Amino acid sequence: MKKASLVFCCILALAAWMSWVPNANAFSGFYTTNCAGCHGATATCNGCHAHGVHTDSTKSDINVAGTTDKQTYAPGETVSVNITGGYRTGWIRAILYDQNMVELARSTGPAGIGGGPGYPITLTAPAPAAAGTYTWNVAWYGNQFDASGAFFGPRWTPDPNNPEHGQEIVSTNSFTVAVTPVPTPSIALNPASLNFGSILTGGSATLTTLVQNTGTADLSITAIALCTGTSTEFTWSPPAPFTVTPGSSQTLSVAYAPVDTGTDTGCLNITSNDPVTNPAVLNLTGSGVTTPPLTEFDFDIQKFMATKEIKLKEKGKANSVNFHLLLFNEGTGPGTSTATLVGMQNGNQVYSETINVSVPPAETVMFKFPPFRPTVLGDITWTVTVVDNDADVDQATAVTTVRQ
Repeated sequence: MKKASLVFCCILALAAWMSWVPNANAFSGFYTTNCAGCHGATATCNGCHAHGVHTDSTKSDINVAGTTDKQTYAPGETVSVNITGGYRTGWIRAILYDQNMVELARSTGPAGIGGGPGYPITLTAPAPAAAGTYTWNVAWYGNQFDASGAFFGPRWTPDPNNPEHGQEIVSTNSFTVAVTPVPTPSIALNPASLNFGSILTGGSATLTTLVQNTGTADLSITAIALCTGTSTEFTWSPPAPFTVTPGSSQTLSVAYAPVDTGTDTGCLNITSNDPVTNPAVLNLTGSGVTTPPLTEFDFDIQKFMATKEIKLKEKGKANSVNFHLLLFNEGTGPGTSTATLVGMQNGNQVYSETINVSVPPAETVMFKFPPFRPTVLGDITWTVTVVDNDADVDQATAVTTVRQ
């Protein structure tokens, strides 16, 4: 009887001991039991959903993240994405996708024993070729044996070809692909046409235009030639080739020397490395006459005045340069034409305005150009050119000193 009681007590003690042993839900032998058959003897904890995806054992969040090494890339430049997550160590599979969920890179092969490093993992791929803003995606791939009661992200994707496995997918930060503009030249003619009016045969007149480079690379003028059908009574200087740096200009002088009566019209083709306007066309017109027209007007510049000295700012307000042009008509008739004012400062054109001018015969009229507010220090050289229908060229200059 005593022996039977002893056996019964032992059975009770064993049952009590067995009931005290905790559930073996996730421990070092878990990998050996469930994973080693496919993945080999080297154990990992990150391969389980909770350990590789969550912050801690509460399994209540998703902390897989992918961060690019920069915010802006050139087309095709290498983008490095740092992938982090989990709260255990060991090999895992990380995958990098583009904005369309096309796989770009992964840290292990698709089957077999797996492998690869533990967190953090860096995967790389070329940036898109097109400019824009992009958001890529990263994924942790593993099994969900340890996912009991775990929170799954909205983009958890089971693997239909591998039971109990799948991906936890999250977006990276956004980044920009910026296409750096290629420096290019851009030609502009100011003015784009020259009207010589009536010139006595055997005489000549010269007018000028500015060949401007409004682009970001050197403008190479490779050739200047008369358009088809243009009279050789038009000539020019300087000859090509010459170079105009970005933001600067070159004066091109065109002479008209009629040898007979009649109107001559045509143009100059100015060939350059401008990829858009090539050639640039300077239109020309003039008439050869044997006697001055009865209503010929001849504008002479009596005086051209520009503010001589100006402070860049005074009492917090910007100051303006003012202009006055006095024209006298020595001709026999009234005339209406144009006056062009150009300002050059530190090698750059800072001002260009053209106004209409009309002066009765034997009278003087004053004209004003729009004022100019300088933004930098340095002397500004002003050149005013008045077009009329006599043979001489009417130009005048003035200088404004801009100081602090």
